[in-house]
Amino acid sequence: MSNRQRTEGQARRDFIKICCFVTLLLAAVLIFVDNLLPLVGVDVSGTLFSVLRLIKDIALLLGIVFGAYSFARAHGKTWVIIFWIAVALYVASAILGLF
Repeated sequence: MSNRQRTEGQARRDFIKICCFVTLLLAAVLIFVDNLLPLVGVDVSGTLFSVLRLIKDIALLLGIVFGAYSFARAHGKTWVIIFWIAVALYVASAILGLF
């Protein structure tokens, strides 16, 4: 048996991959549900679909935030400030359903 330990970077990349995969699955299902089911008369405005949309939005945020933060950090303090403002706006709009 191998006693290899995972590094923090490997764990972070695995987490990002999982978030991206969850986002892809939920986006595909929600696009299908939002566009096709109302055509046959199925109501998709319930709490379940709202929660699934919120999970998708949070997973999307987690999937992109690490790469965006690395980019911002490499380009200086102004970019980091812009990054945090964008994250705050995204979280607020995801929670409040503004987009």
